[in-house]
Amino acid sequence: MILSKFQYGIAIAACSIPLMVSAQVNELTKQEQQEGWQLLFDGKTFEGWRNYQGKGVRDGWQVVDGTMHHTKGGKDLMTEKQYEDFEFKLEWKISEGGNSGIFLGVREIKDRISRSGIEMQIIDNERHPDAKNEKNVSGACYALYKPPVGADRKAGEWNQVYIIKKGSHYQFFQNGVKTADFDLEDTEFIDRIAAAKFKDWPHFARYRKGHIGLQDHGDVVSFRNIKLKNLSAKD
Repeated sequence: MILSKFQYGIAIAACSIPLMVSAQVNELTKQEQQEGWQLLFDGKTFEGWRNYQGKGVRDGWQVVDGTMHHTKGGKDLMTEKQYEDFEFKLEWKISEGGNSGIFLGVREIKDRISRSGIEMQIIDNERHPDAKNEKNVSGACYALYKPPVGADRKAGEWNQVYIIKKGSHYQFFQNGVKTADFDLEDTEFIDRIAAAKFKDWPHFARYRKGHIGLQDHGDVVSFRNIKLKNLSAKD
């Protein structure tokens, strides 16, 4: 049988599909296993997680269809372990008009996870009023650095996050776009803190090692494929 160019193209694409398939949701790919990545969420339980300044996980957080799903009243969630140098991945999906965040370098110092942790913003850019400020949009290092245009997806769609943290240096990526690159010890970063609301928060961005947190901002949000590669030899 002689295939038309169109049919031939479809046949080639079909043969190529297995090469592009990654691991299932909440599973490590073979490459990730070889590189030393670990799952921080198994898709079934909250093992390895607890509420900020609490024991266990409140009912506002549930495991739903392989996701960490927050509805209301769950309070901030964080890893039981602390991490210093690492690569971190997850996927998130926010509800219409919703707001949440990923926090790094968290210590249980004050009443809120935001008092110590640096935040990568999660928000519905189209509907939430806070997103009118360019430094508060999805993927931003909240209130400090505005990300490039086009790093976000619409509410209800999955977004991919990749974070690299080495020493005092952070890099944020969202949907393949670098959204922030900063160093806690740089004068430029220190000046930004002094000009922001964090200037009176003595514990903000002070800790090289800390918990990783997910924020309860009162809105519906889901997380999955939460993975970490530990770069700290001593941990």
